[in-house]
Amino acid sequence: MKRRKWPLENASSWFLLASAMDVVMTHIVLHFSATGQTSAGIIEGNPVARWVISHWGLYGMAIFKASLSLLVVAIAHVVWRARPWLGHALLWGGTAVVGSVVVYSIRLLLQHRLQGG
Repeated sequence: MKRRKWPLENASSWFLLASAMDVVMTHIVLHFSATGQTSAGIIEGNPVARWVISHWGLYGMAIFKASLSLLVVAIAHVVWRARPWLGHALLWGGTAVVGSVVVYSIRLLLQHRLQGG
């Protein structure tokens, strides 16, 4: 029996993977910074996420970012029904944006760990 593919399955999977990597990198960078293992203090760049972290900690931040990611996937699926190319573009564009944040986080961590850690 051939498995039926969901619409946007591939694009959604890549977007959710990039989003999960963002949560992991945020946790790692903030942990290393908070424990003095970086040459500079590093804070969350997103003011809304920073507020969530200050009130509910890193677990709250993970739930916040996961909720936003699932909302983006749901919106892309709704958009896909009317304009399939736009639904794909939303997810692939989102993957590129979140992926660039992950790459920036890795670069930031390596730069400050090599200088100060």
